[in-house]
Amino acid sequence: MIKEKTRIVNSFLAFIDGVIAWITLYFVFFLQKGNVDFLTSKDTVILYIALILGWFVLSSILRVSELYRSRPYSVLLFNCIVLSFLGTIFLVILFFLLEQQLINLKLLFYFAALNLLLTFTFKFILFSLFRNARKKGYNFRTVVIIGDKTAIPIIRKFLNNKEWGYKVVALIGEELADFKDDLKFYPEDTDIDRLLVDDTIDEMLYCYEIPDMKNVQDLLLSCNEVGVVFRMYSPIFNMLSNKTHLHYFGTTPLLTISNTPLDYFSLKIKRLIDLVIAAAAVVVLSPVYVFIALLIIFTSKGPVFFKQIRVGLRGRKFWLYKYRTMVENAEDMKDDLKVHNEMDGPSFKMTDDPRITKVGRFFRKTGLDELPQFFNVLLGDMSIVGPRPSVPEEVKEYERWQLRRLSMKPGITCTWQISENRNDVSFEDWMRMDMEYIDNWSLKLDFVIILKTIRAILRADGR
Repeated sequence: MIKEKTRIVNSFLAFIDGVIAWITLYFVFFLQKGNVDFLTSKDTVILYIALILGWFVLSSILRVSELYRSRPYSVLLFNCIVLSFLGTIFLVILFFLLEQQLINLKLLFYFAALNLLLTFTFKFILFSLFRNARKKGYNFRTVVIIGDKTAIPIIRKFLNNKEWGYKVVALIGEELADFKDDLKFYPEDTDIDRLLVDDTIDEMLYCYEIPDMKNVQDLLLSCNEVGVVFRMYSPIFNMLSNKTHLHYFGTTPLLTISNTPLDYFSLKIKRLIDLVIAAAAVVVLSPVYVFIALLIIFTSKGPVFFKQIRVGLRGRKFWLYKYRTMVENAEDMKDDLKVHNEMDGPSFKMTDDPRITKVGRFFRKTGLDELPQFFNVLLGDMSIVGPRPSVPEEVKEYERWQLRRLSMKPGITCTWQISENRNDVSFEDWMRMDMEYIDNWSLKLDFVIILKTIRAILRADGR
């Protein structure tokens, strides 16, 4: 019943996306002609019907119309951008097939921009209304969790994000002291079949570090019998997210796992995006480049730029460029300051580092010292998003599993860079963040990190 209602709502919202596209095209036609007399033509009516249907199909395929409970607005924006882009291409094809000459490149651009604005605004308002309703206790889904301590992070997310609308009604299995006051606990031998019948349960979540596949099979069967959604989590899934596929040897399916991104087409798009963003940044921010250089020249002795050998993709060495934020002999002073290192592992961080200049401290807080790295991106040594490049001395101290962070090109920004209190993150957790990025890499994830980086720069969250 819930699934059926969800399909109806999603289909209705996909139709609304088509209506928004129609309104947008109607408006740009009006801008071009100054009247709407031409809208009575047979071809134009066909164009509008085809546009609405095409947008409906695109929105459904791209799942833009789905009311995700737990995804951030940045993902919603990314989906709307993809919909507007592909939809505009579809519109061009329609004009070609109908031999219409009513629109030009300029108005196509207006159409794409206005459609993106209207679609995202509509969805932002709609999603905000639903989130506020869930915070107040409406539109929630009841969840029973079966698991051990592996479930702790997920339970915390459910409790801390009321806007997701998930209400954990029970935990079956290991009793977790952190949630004694928040959850009802049941022993492992609880009759699951009886619980699913007697209580109102929408979803079941199975969370064990080492899953018992026989138990999983039984639970899945129980949930299917009464129409309850079954979800499963295990730490091993961090490696499976985007790197798994079924490979057939004859008719025998094998689950095949690669722990580094292998999508050739997406990686090429990532490189193209890197080039476009880096070139645009260098051109648009050229006055800022000059201004920062002058500030450094007039406030401290030494070169404008700081360059250092870093380790890149698969261990390749390259020169990394930054604006100088420290005194001229900073590297010579490092050995004496190692006793004050606040990071574990081979990295060095110090809150009140005496080597940092006054303007350098501001540059670091805002990330402006990283601007020269756009040239590293243009040279092909770095990407916009990726694990931060380390110095060779740090890499020599890596544990074997940490070397996998070198399997992707290093980036100007990364998951660690946008995390709150990033300097309080342990070195091992930092490395695990990079592994998680590699395991879950996608163009959408890069887009989200870029948006969050812009937010961090505006807030001056760096240190």
